Amino acid sequence: MKPFIVVVEDDHLQEALLEDQLQRAFPAARIETLVTEQEFRERLADFRTDRPDVIIMDVMLRWAFPSPTATAPPADVASGGYQRAGFRCAELLFQDPALHDVPVIYYTILEGGDLEPDTRRLSSRTTYVRKSKDHDYLARKVRDLVGPATSAPSAAKRG
Repeated sequence: MKPFIVVVEDDHLQEALLEDQLQRAFPAARIETLVTEQEFRERLADFRTDRPDVIIMDVMLRWAFPSPTATAPPADVASGGYQRAGFRCAELLFQDPALHDVPVIYYTILEGGDLEPDTRRLSSRTTYVRKSKDHDYLARKVRDLVGPATSAPSAAKRG
């Protein structure tokens, strides 16, 4: 089966690197990138029938890109700001009975200690990976969740 990986990342440079790295590590995977909290919320209902195998989520996300036609954020977003947008997205996911067990990997520049108050109240299906130049660590975490048969052979096995 072809894994479905959703990336929620609003920094286009990070998103491009991440998508490229994931596509190399998981050539059979379908990868979808969402770039704002608004886009994630709009897609959430669709995930009930097109269920992701894993979601890689940045913590700090903008609500929407500036535009004359942009919708105003809901009250929880306006009061909470962008600093914890990824947690709001995950909470919505985990509150949905059809999606509560979808694993989420928080992929962020924040330190683990900065996330602790928020991660304590979220699902045990969450993992934290700090953004770094070592993209292999993230690929290993994804592989742990979606299975080894879906990924490319490691460099050691390719010879």
